[in-house]
Amino acid sequence: MTRALAIVNPAAGGGTARADVDSVLELLRERFASIDVVETGLEHPTATELAERAIAERYDVAIVAGGDGTVGGAARALVGSDVTLGILPFGTFMNIARALEIPRDDARAAADVIARATMRTIDVGEVGGKVFFEAAGIGLDADAFNAGRAIKRGQRGIALAAVGSLLRKRNARVQIDIDGRVRSFRVLQAVVSNGPWYGWGFEVAPGAQVDDGQLDLVVFGDSKLRVLREIVAAAIDRDRPARGRRYRAKRITFSGTTELAVHADGVVIGPLPQTFTVRPRALRVYAPRAT
Repeated sequence: MTRALAIVNPAAGGGTARADVDSVLELLRERFASIDVVETGLEHPTATELAERAIAERYDVAIVAGGDGTVGGAARALVGSDVTLGILPFGTFMNIARALEIPRDDARAAADVIARATMRTIDVGEVGGKVFFEAAGIGLDADAFNAGRAIKRGQRGIALAAVGSLLRKRNARVQIDIDGRVRSFRVLQAVVSNGPWYGWGFEVAPGAQVDDGQLDLVVFGDSKLRVLREIVAAAIDRDRPARGRRYRAKRITFSGTTELAVHADGVVIGPLPQTFTVRPRALRVYAPRAT
C-alpha cells in the first residue's frame, strides 16, 4: 500500500498552493492508497522537518507543493532515503523542476507526472557537509544577479547600487583542482552546477544533466565588465546562457590566499578552501524520462 505525505507551502503561488493542491488530490488519490496533507509554517514546521517526518513515519512518497526553497528544503532531507520526491511547482523559477522537465505552470500536469509513477534517481552536489541541487560557488553572484534583476524591473537606484558594489570587487587568484588536475585562475565568480539553471532562472551550464554523475564548473574571471555583461545579459534575457570557461568533474577543490565565501543554493557555507563533490543518483524523484 503506497502512502504519500503532501507537504504544502500555503504562501506559495500567491497563496493559492493549498487550493490548487486540493484540486488535484482526486487525481493523486487514484495513485496512492492514502495522502495526508500538512503545511509548512512561518518558522516551523519547515519543509525539511516535514520531509524528515515522511521518512520517520515510513511514507513512500513526499509530494512537495511550493517554490524552489520549499522543494529544496524537503529534498535535502530525502537524499539517500527510500522516500520518493514528487514536485508540484508553485514558484517563479523552479530550477529543479525545469531541469527535470516537470510542467511548471500547470498543477494538474505536474500531478499527472506523479500519478504516472515514472521515477528517476538524480545526482546531488555536496560542499562543506551540505548538499545542493542547483549550484554552488564563489564570487559575485549576489551583486551581479541583483543588478540584472533590478535592471529588468526598472529599479534604477537598486541596479546602480548593485553595479557599484560589483565594480568595487577585485578578482582573486585561486587554485582549482579538477579531478586531480590543478589549474590557477584569477576569478571574479566561479559556479559549480548540478543542472543547467540556478538562482533567478539563470542558465549557467547549458545542457548540464542532473543524472550524469558529474558537476559542471563555469569560471568567470578576467574582466569585471565582461562578468557584469554576461550575467546581467542572462538576467535580462532568460534564453541567453551566461558564458564562461567550462569544465566537468566529479570532484572540484577551490583554494586560495584570499578569503572568499562559498555558497550552496544561496546558503553561505564558509570560506575557502572547500571541496565540491557529486553524490550520484542520491535522490529519488518522480519526473518524465530523460530525453
